[in-house]
Amino acid sequence: MLFTTLHGLAASNNPGEVLACSPQGSAGLPVAVRPIPASGATEHDHHPIACIYVAHSGAGRRRYQRGMHTLDLRTAPRMIEVCEAGLHFERAEWSGEAGRCIEILFPDADVQALTGGELQSLPLRTRHEVFDDRVSTLALQLAEEVLAGTPTGPLYARGLSLALLAVLHADHAGPAPARAAAVQTLAPDQRRRIVDFVAEAFGEKLTLDRLADELRLSPFHFARLFKASFGTTPHTYVQRVRLDAAARALARCGDHSIAEIAGQCGFASQSHLTTQMRRHLGTTPSTLRRLHG
Repeated sequence: MLFTTLHGLAASNNPGEVLACSPQGSAGLPVAVRPIPASGATEHDHHPIACIYVAHSGAGRRRYQRGMHTLDLRTAPRMIEVCEAGLHFERAEWSGEAGRCIEILFPDADVQALTGGELQSLPLRTRHEVFDDRVSTLALQLAEEVLAGTPTGPLYARGLSLALLAVLHADHAGPAPARAAAVQTLAPDQRRRIVDFVAEAFGEKLTLDRLADELRLSPFHFARLFKASFGTTPHTYVQRVRLDAAARALARCGDHSIAEIAGQCGFASQSHLTTQMRRHLGTTPSTLRRLHG
């Protein structure tokens, strides 16, 4: 994209036009700048992904038709429209002074990535003619940063996106709608493959990325399917395999020190093995060794 500023973007009467947007793969939430027409209309205004619109400039009227109902709304700088996922208007019309607005999308994958999985989605509920200075300020700052080519660095764009998520989740989201969906799990051959892989490689460094790559899945998708299949997280499962292996080794390998066994079974140190064994098995490596000595 050509780096610019919000003030440097031309006006347009085409409501479907994208004046500028964040580049593919950029840090933070997807951002686009769209026109507020002086005179324009569009049919079938559909919003498949939860989003917000923040007016940067322009003033006038908007009219949305939804079924038998018509919403007659105004437009003003820093005014916010909150749109839930799946919102649809049969027709939308604009009139007044031309301007620009910021569109920010909240795809589930981006919400999950930004929050480390703490939020699976942002269940926004539709609201019109909202004024919230925190939301408008964060949205406009994020847009300016993206349009300038993120000169402050990707961490800043991610920080603005995360702050915007937090404010919207606290003040403008409702409970997630109930969805009756079949629980996805790993296929039987995938379960056998990952069990065999962990059984062979438990003494190595097993990250979530490495486990997921064994099944050619994304780490996020793998973690969800694994927990649905095994009833526990990949980390907890690997720890259990390591503890079982360490317990067997302590029972039969009198010529290896506890520290050596800890290293062979994938533990960071003897003290790490001791802590995990006491927590999960209620005993210690030394006690196990004495019982089988």
